[in-house]
Amino acid sequence: MARTQPQRGSGMQSVGRVVGRAVKGMFAGGSTPARLRMWMVLTAVFAVGLGVLGATGLGRRDNALHDARDASAQLIDVQRVQVSLVGAAALATENYLRGGPEDAEQRAQYVTELADASSGLVAVSNKVPAQEAELLRAAADGLTKYAGLVEQARANNRQGFPIGAAYLRAANEAASADVAILRSVQASLREQVNDDLDRAEAAGVWLHLAGWPLLLLLLLGGAWMARRFRRMVNVPLAAGAIAAFAVLAAVGGVQASAMSDAEDAVDGPLLSADLAAQALSAAYDARTHELLTLINRGNGAADEAAWGQSSAVAALALTQLCDLSADCAEIEEFRAVVDAHTDLREMDDGGDWDAAKDTSLTGNARIQFNRFTRDIELTSDGHATTAANALADAPGGVQGARVVVFLAGLVVAALVLIGYGRRLREYR
Repeated sequence: MARTQPQRGSGMQSVGRVVGRAVKGMFAGGSTPARLRMWMVLTAVFAVGLGVLGATGLGRRDNALHDARDASAQLIDVQRVQVSLVGAAALATENYLRGGPEDAEQRAQYVTELADASSGLVAVSNKVPAQEAELLRAAADGLTKYAGLVEQARANNRQGFPIGAAYLRAANEAASADVAILRSVQASLREQVNDDLDRAEAAGVWLHLAGWPLLLLLLLGGAWMARRFRRMVNVPLAAGAIAAFAVLAAVGGVQASAMSDAEDAVDGPLLSADLAAQALSAAYDARTHELLTLINRGNGAADEAAWGQSSAVAALALTQLCDLSADCAEIEEFRAVVDAHTDLREMDDGGDWDAAKDTSLTGNARIQFNRFTRDIELTSDGHATTAANALADAPGGVQGARVVVFLAGLVVAALVLIGYGRRLREYR
């Protein structure tokens, strides 16, 4: 989830030029009381600006980080809908290949997966932005169509009518169309997460735009008064400068830590959960096509090609997952799935369709596939939970820092008024 960094140098330069011109004017021209008032007013304004702008920026960073957390959760929810859908498709296809009485346990699991996909679509549609919600409503319509076609395929299969296979193919085409929609929504949500992090990053500059010019004014003003009035330190101004620096260092550290934690969560566990879900979804799709090659008996070249594409997607996602999070055991497990498929194809292509069917339904092909899907699902859920917790914790003390910086701005402004006010009273 690579992100571009927002540009912010020009804003700092503009503020620096404005302050520079103002300070130049305060060092030359006008009476001493007039200069004192100029120093006091400008510095107090920047002090209040530190409180207001700093608090505003921290509030925006907090909101953006919470938005990133919500978009990440929605991404995981959409992925789970996709996994439930492709899992249901694999189960329906397996029961069709079985012929005769269906496996009751698998039928119940199919119903559960389909219900999870349906309820998941409804739940996530109520959370995502309007454009994505519209796409998910279309996916819900497609899911209803898919379920109807599966039931027609089952009815014809029970009666031994070959047309059942046509209904099953149409059902899988409807499922594939839904998967395409869900992938589009996932891509949009990934972009949303990155945009939210960019907004959070940009919001951090507000504190510095007011804070560092304020600190400069406090130091220059204190130096000017020390030279003008031959007194080493103006205690209120010195206290204000120390307070301003402390706020910039401490609050800047808090907001930087929040940003770093959020980026680490997105680039680490969230991306790992994303890759694991992609691998799981692609593996289910490959399983469906493996079963279809047997259902089509001698006419499954297209499904075998589709199996190759899906298995390649799964293998790539697993390799990336291994590189990112060192979850590498599933690579070997998926290789066992591929080897079992190769054996199955050799049986079928060699004329022993019954043996190929048996290994797919009850033998090594199913055993290896179930082992892989169980483990990769646990991996995906584990990373998703870690990412959700990390993103929830990322804002950390940002809200508290928002209050601190606002109060600190008012305190520094008061110290500025006191410090310059003491010198002004000498002219009354």
